[in-house]
Amino acid sequence: MLLMVVAVVVLLVLFLRQVPKTYPLAATPISPPTADALGAGLEGFDSPYLGHTGSWNGKGGGLGGGTKENAMDQERAMGLRWTFMPVYWRALEPDGPADLSGQVPPAWTALDAFVIQAQRRGLNILMQAPVVGGNAGGPPLWAGRREKGKSAPANMEALADFAGKLAERYRPGGTLARREGWGHRFGVRAWEMDNEPESYLTHWKGQAPAYAEFVILSAQRIKRADPQAVMVGPGMSAGKGGLAWLALALDPATNSLPSAAGPHGSFCSLGQALDAVSFHDYEGLDSAFSGGPRTIAQVFEDVRAVFEQHEHPATPASYSRKQEYWHTEGNFDFLGLLSAERRAAWRFQWFARAFAAGIRKVCVMDASSREQVAVRAFVTTLPNPFPMLLATNEVVVLRGQAMAFRHPDGPRPDAGQVWVLWALAGTGDALVEIPVLRPSAQMISVTGTTNSLVAQKGRVRIELKGDAKMAPSVLVVDRP
Repeated sequence: MLLMVVAVVVLLVLFLRQVPKTYPLAATPISPPTADALGAGLEGFDSPYLGHTGSWNGKGGGLGGGTKENAMDQERAMGLRWTFMPVYWRALEPDGPADLSGQVPPAWTALDAFVIQAQRRGLNILMQAPVVGGNAGGPPLWAGRREKGKSAPANMEALADFAGKLAERYRPGGTLARREGWGHRFGVRAWEMDNEPESYLTHWKGQAPAYAEFVILSAQRIKRADPQAVMVGPGMSAGKGGLAWLALALDPATNSLPSAAGPHGSFCSLGQALDAVSFHDYEGLDSAFSGGPRTIAQVFEDVRAVFEQHEHPATPASYSRKQEYWHTEGNFDFLGLLSAERRAAWRFQWFARAFAAGIRKVCVMDASSREQVAVRAFVTTLPNPFPMLLATNEVVVLRGQAMAFRHPDGPRPDAGQVWVLWALAGTGDALVEIPVLRPSAQMISVTGTTNSLVAQKGRVRIELKGDAKMAPSVLVVDRP
């Protein structure tokens, strides 16, 4: 026990020494969305905040068999419009393809219950499905494997059929929606293809072409059921080591795709099947393990560069330049090594930097009670945070060093605006002045408290508290 305590203390000290003080921004942000057509009008689908709370058993519940209702209640209390559920192929079809025409198997019934509870809370579902590797443990035994210990099944068509079966049951207007009387108003429309397939536990490492085949065939089945479905992938981890794997999945020269022959033979690059590109980033842990900052903007730009490199214009394998990049897993450090106060401060900073990069959706994962307060304050103030503009040069810094972003509510000169401000870590407190258009503005802290600021000659003065690792941020609301 003493050795374990010492190990934890050493880990904590080493981690805190590695917490970066600067977080590089995206060098070439994606332009803000002009209109979000994804989701075909499902309520809340355009929200950029993805809920990702608790644990999962891969069939609608949490580890140990509990429901996800408490987790979904937390997500709704934060103002989120999304929740998350992975679906393990092995868990839902352990003994062979499921026949849903008669009595529905218990695993499917449990997944039905999760979807019903999400609908009652007004939460869209990012369904990570089908999941073959990772925590799912590989394909079911009856489907075989192309390689021992890897994810690719011998029977790839069976996996694609499973994806289509999920889509037909859970899509808007699908089997469950008709049974529950939802019509086309609710259902699963976003599908993420497996979890960190390039490296995590049972994986597709060395099987990049097979992963591309899986996504392409599954996309065909899912979109046959729901043409408006949004295909999301590959859900990569933040390490640079997976980028070469991604390049192989995108390169048609490596992807013969024998199962995609015939009318779908033109699909020979992973990029053609994806509507949104997903990636993961635990900003603190990934930075510590990498020995330098691995910010959300850096990971985003690394993944984006590989996709843009393999667009192959004017060839049968071409795909349009991706505009939808989603961060679907990660927080600062899932171990909670950074204090709850600092992680709450990080939430404001994380959102501002991610949206300034043009990332369309970011994950709110396992927020502590203090973080939940901060998330709710940000989401309530900025339900649509685009555009988020770097605005440090618009701020007068009277003392110390500070970072500033600004969100204009519209193009008119008198439109409302929201500022996101914080003192740079390790530089002490900062005193800043920002321009405002109204006689007063409201300052919202990460603790959710609100203070009124009176303008003097079109400016308000703000004292920003410093911190050695993560200074608390504030929102300044300048709206009619």
